[in-house]
Amino acid sequence: MQIEIDLAQGSVLLNGQRLWTLGEHMAASHARRQVRYLDLPATLVIVQEERQASSAAMLFTEEEFPDSILTSRMVKRFAKKSGVWPTSMHRARAVARFPWGQVSFSVDPKLGDMSMAISR
Repeated sequence: MQIEIDLAQGSVLLNGQRLWTLGEHMAASHARRQVRYLDLPATLVIVQEERQASSAAMLFTEEEFPDSILTSRMVKRFAKKSGVWPTSMHRARAVARFPWGQVSFSVDPKLGDMSMAISR
């Protein structure tokens, strides 16, 4: 399933339909599913806290060992698609800020695990 992120609202869309929006409760059946984002395979994980979905994360299944998070396929594709270039916080972490919250990117340099999270 191909998903999109509505960067104006902080929402995750599945087939053009809103699946999740930052701060809104969602059905538990959508809390974990296999998806594609930025043409990369991933697992979408929604974290619920106190009856509200507080963050959504894409855990990418392909390993990558970039010199910096900013040179990873994930960040380059996000920047090209969105027009927003994340700011590096560390060699393994970067953040793109929006009025509703942020999209953060990270990589485990030893395991090559790539992830992206939407949160406040």
